[in-house]
Amino acid sequence: MGRKFGFLASVFALCLCAAAAQAQPIAVRLSYSAPSGSNSPAWLAKELGLFDRHGLQVSMIYIGGGTRPVSVMLAGETEFTIVTGPPSVLAKLSGGETVILATFINGLTTSILARPEIRQPSDLRGKRMGISRFGVIGDFATRIALRRWGLTPFKDVTIIQMGGLPEVFAALKSGAVHAAAFSPPLSTEAKRQGMVELLDFSGGDIEFANTGLVGTSRYVSQHADAARRVVRAIVEGIWAFKGNRETAVRAIEKYTRVADRNVLEETYRIYRRDLKSAPRTTDGAVRRVLEGFMDDDPRARTANPADFYNTRFIDELEQTGFMKELAARSPMPFADDPCSPSSNS
Repeated sequence: MGRKFGFLASVFALCLCAAAAQAQPIAVRLSYSAPSGSNSPAWLAKELGLFDRHGLQVSMIYIGGGTRPVSVMLAGETEFTIVTGPPSVLAKLSGGETVILATFINGLTTSILARPEIRQPSDLRGKRMGISRFGVIGDFATRIALRRWGLTPFKDVTIIQMGGLPEVFAALKSGAVHAAAFSPPLSTEAKRQGMVELLDFSGGDIEFANTGLVGTSRYVSQHADAARRVVRAIVEGIWAFKGNRETAVRAIEKYTRVADRNVLEETYRIYRRDLKSAPRTTDGAVRRVLEGFMDDDPRARTANPADFYNTRFIDELEQTGFMKELAARSPMPFADDPCSPSSNS
């Protein structure tokens, strides 16, 4: 009898241990690449405990430099990163296992800012423009702008890598470069400090895979539940950002270290408009990124956009009614609300 009781007690203890193990949050390392308001969905998910609510223990890591967060992720030092489309697409073209799981912004939110002595685009001839790294969205925006103005990159205007956006901003202020591409809040802060806005891409009709959540196909395949939870929490973070102005502004202030209230308010206004409530990646958005690489990388010419992203988890959120649940809890409808009759999403 005592031996039987001991066996049952051991089985019961093992069951308790298994249950406790299941209750343990999944540890995830998530990096972001720039002090930009486009990262706000993850910031809100962290500040409001949404990751915790979805059974995650998320470490948020800032890794500047555009392409570096992808390299760090591919090396296994993080599980996910929030970057713009170009670094993920470039890594995939080069044989990496990157996959875009969600695209928060489809389009360019970038402005070209120049020093006060540069009054018009033609004044940039023979001058220098700064970017964080080649292949990032600032590089794309810079080249698109120069070609639009009839200037040839590297021939008419020198483009210099500076490592990160804070370094680019400092170089613009000091005169080491004459112009650069920024998104809010840095673009708003640059204008506040007297820089001249030569071109504003925001609100335009350019479809482009901008900031989004990127993982590796191997991790997503082996840890689908973790990926599902991360996507779920970040999508909820988008809705929280749009519906909680003061909390969102405080998060932007904390992570960007910008204290000017007017700059913070403008940053919030822009990203409340531009963040997609249903952050689905599209063929057209990835195709535009691939087009930007075609001159330098022949592989981009024959690449299939669908190979660079996976909408599985966004599909699940819509099919399970999670999006409708978020819409029902939202204090007000949004222009791109996928559950709104007027939505085009």
